[in-house]
Amino acid sequence: MKNFVKFGSAVGVAAVLLTACEPNDINSTNPNQFSDASPELMITGAQLANVMVQEGELARMGGIFAGYFRGSDRQYISVDQYNVTAGDLDNIWGTLYAEGIAQSRIVQAKAEAKNNMVLKGIAQVNEAQLMMTAAALWGNVPNVEACDVENFPNPSYDNQADVYAAAIALLDDAIANGVGGSTKFRAAYAGSFDWEEVANTLKARAYLHLGNYAAAKTAAMAGISEGNDMYALHDAGYTPGKHNLFYDFLDWNRGGYMSCSGSHIEKLMDATSANYRGNTKTDETERFNYYFFPGGYTALDPNWDDASYGDHYGIFASDNNYLLVSYVENQMILAECYAREDNLADALVALNNVRAAHDAQFGGFDAYALTDFGPAALVVGATQKEALMKEIYTEKYISMFGHIEGFNDVRRTGNALGIAPNIGSSLPQRMLYPQSEINSNTNVPTPRPTTFDKVPIWN
Repeated sequence: MKNFVKFGSAVGVAAVLLTACEPNDINSTNPNQFSDASPELMITGAQLANVMVQEGELARMGGIFAGYFRGSDRQYISVDQYNVTAGDLDNIWGTLYAEGIAQSRIVQAKAEAKNNMVLKGIAQVNEAQLMMTAAALWGNVPNVEACDVENFPNPSYDNQADVYAAAIALLDDAIANGVGGSTKFRAAYAGSFDWEEVANTLKARAYLHLGNYAAAKTAAMAGISEGNDMYALHDAGYTPGKHNLFYDFLDWNRGGYMSCSGSHIEKLMDATSANYRGNTKTDETERFNYYFFPGGYTALDPNWDDASYGDHYGIFASDNNYLLVSYVENQMILAECYAREDNLADALVALNNVRAAHDAQFGGFDAYALTDFGPAALVVGATQKEALMKEIYTEKYISMFGHIEGFNDVRRTGNALGIAPNIGSSLPQRMLYPQSEINSNTNVPTPRPTTFDKVPIWN
């Protein structure tokens, strides 16, 4: 067990580490006098809040609910049994709204006042991703009146679908503001991504959540291209705030709290399991070794193994950048949308694009033919389309390991993969409204939804 550090401290530490070397003349004449910050500096803090939301507690908790992980020690045993309290969500709700959405909105206002429309657009992308995440996990959430305490001390809750519509509008505005091609304002991120492609993949994700498959396909066609993924930036070494947040939890702070032993994804990828998804064209051996680490604190850890240990390098190693918006997700959105409109040929092209990317990284993934799907084919299903759809869901589920979107897809598809609950007969369907919000905002919906109440758009 390593040193214990409060989860929320990583944003502040990372913000200092990432901005300390940037030119800054704030308080240069009187360091004891408070002054305003420029939007060019503030955007990094807002983006780091987004990293914490996407890669932190929500990804871990959602991952347990989705069958990626098992809680194996202390309070995570309770999470594993779906025994979550409202207070468990206090910190991350604050990060999402106060440090993420509120700061993104301030940056937008300041950037517009300076006529820096590209910066405004990048802040709009950040806000949109945060709002989409909030709506997906909680359903109805504050949006229009959020983060304006002076005018709206008790912000009202917007309908979930309206929040998605607002996020899509933000992404459209961001594209119109000329974010495409900009390489600026990405200190919190890594990858050769294009902001416009990121915005389009996020739009595709939003439309997929809403069940508008035609619009999702159109957006994905302009989404993340091969080799241009967007990552959260992490560095080598053992400095809290710089390394991968999963590593921070799995090894640095909470070793043994979370395992993959007996998880649904382990059964899909373990060649000795009766549920192994492999076949003569799919060998999961190397990806299994990348995802899972048998030499950790539990029987099978999510793989935080570092190259310095002399073993294999894991997906959650300390300096491994965390994938936020990717070519693989974009192609899987295309694959599902094509399949839903009965264009199985193009659906297969998108699926094979993903398999080619995995083959380049791991080996063991040959291209499928349409004849590989059907009642008596390599990938079995009642019909060719059903078999292909199941393979698309399975591949996306495995590819999104450790991501909130995996939990979103499980709920969106009505648990199409048949993931067995850890306890009882139902999988969790949402996050609880935080106790801090219940205590301070009279507009929190009543009666309070439980962990097992579906969010409106997937009800």
